Amino acid sequence: MVPHRPTPGNDSLPHSVTLTIGRATAMAESTVSDALRDLLAHDLETWPTRGFAPAKSRTVRSVFRGELAGVPVFLKVFRADTLADHVRDMVRRDRGSHEASNLLRAQALGLPVVEPIAHGFACEGERLRSFVVTRAVLGAPFSFALTAAPQFAVGALLRRVHELGVLPGDLHPGNVVVDGHGEPWLLDLTSVRHGNPPSLPHRARDLAFFCHELDGGALDPRARALLTGYAAAAALPQTFERELQLATHRWRSAALPSFGRRAQRSCRHTEVPPRRRGQPRWHWHLLGDDATTRTQCEQFAAAPPAPFKSGRRGAVWLLDQLVVKQRDASKAQRLWRASYWLLFARVPTAAPVALRLHAGLGQVFTRRLANPTLAVELANGALRGAGVLAVARSLGESLGRLHAHGLGNRDLKLDNLVRDPQSGEVCMVDLDGVDRRAVGDSRGRGGDLGRLLAAFRAAGAPGEAVTLRTFLRGYLRAHRWLLQEPPVRRLLRRAEQRAGEWASAHR
Repeated sequence: MVPHRPTPGNDSLPHSVTLTIGRATAMAESTVSDALRDLLAHDLETWPTRGFAPAKSRTVRSVFRGELAGVPVFLKVFRADTLADHVRDMVRRDRGSHEASNLLRAQALGLPVVEPIAHGFACEGERLRSFVVTRAVLGAPFSFALTAAPQFAVGALLRRVHELGVLPGDLHPGNVVVDGHGEPWLLDLTSVRHGNPPSLPHRARDLAFFCHELDGGALDPRARALLTGYAAAAALPQTFERELQLATHRWRSAALPSFGRRAQRSCRHTEVPPRRRGQPRWHWHLLGDDATTRTQCEQFAAAPPAPFKSGRRGAVWLLDQLVVKQRDASKAQRLWRASYWLLFARVPTAAPVALRLHAGLGQVFTRRLANPTLAVELANGALRGAGVLAVARSLGESLGRLHAHGLGNRDLKLDNLVRDPQSGEVCMVDLDGVDRRAVGDSRGRGGDLGRLLAAFRAAGAPGEAVTLRTFLRGYLRAHRWLLQEPPVRRLLRRAEQRAGEWASAHR
């Protein structure tokens, strides 16, 4: 059987020529065709040794940075490892030529986009990978730390994109580059659609997604210049602010469980290596990961010492730099996922390191914080005066962020709270009681507050009313950052009731 050799689409690149190098094919501008021919003659795995440094690696694509005939370029190579990927490329054509076509169409509309100069198929072993080559724009990805002028320009660009009926499905700050003159350029149009100018809710959804890294979305004070730029071309209805708030809530409601699923699959946050039948399965958290830590985890798993404590739920080990908890496999996976939820909500916690599953048991590895628990620090007098107020402020903000994201913690007590020795933030270190509900669902939140209130009183109520007011202000401040308005009076009544029940049960 003769293997199928796909050919690049007939997108009209300026002064383009068609290349065929063995099984690799391409369509490229004549100025870079010879250099591209030389590159395609070699397997994709060898490109880093030929002047093309990996700039980004994802499960669906890899991006390389280099030069072709002296022209700075980026090469985006798409993966097609699954049957669904192959079917999609056969039905809708390959993604390299598809993106080149989208970039050329946006360029014809007058939008500032990177210029495509080649697309086709490169060889990676026995596989063919679709790719697209674009001229590099000298600049940096958009950031809300930029001054007002480039933020205003990006907001104006987003408005132009909407008014022209160009509807990108993945428009976020990483896909907008701001050059040295403060002008923005669009990078990634793989998933773009074309149609009529979007509705008000659709616009709000796109802006909420673009500003998702900010607590208040497009209504966050740090996005004020961007939103001003978006509204500069023409006035927006008065209801737009409400639409932005609703869109931010909807995005957060969907994004939290989606981020939690990253705990179980290989992505930029997690690595799940392949394994043989009967062998342990490891999940590695990649942020802050290093070879030394992996070795420590594997050595512990090979010969675990006597646990620090064990009980009905499982066992706990305290190592020099790690804490290890052993649970049933399903409960260990929930505990591992809960740590990702808190990372998404930006609630301080002990950083996750690894999850090991084997023979129906799971071991969760996290970083060990050097400080003792708040219960110990309060008991030995290490926290006094301003220190108590700083802890109350940090804990209020942490619990406020937890609740505003629809999360709760049924096991909140001073023994499960530790100050980070570097930042001073109060971290939640036992996540067995973390659960998730809809954003805005306040059921159970009064119970969380009540358990903390009872623990505070049992510790002697340091600072008394001043400490409670500081905690409550931090709690409400975190909700306001996230555009939430909790039913304060009802929560406080429930907290007082729950604190009394807890105190009675523990006399």
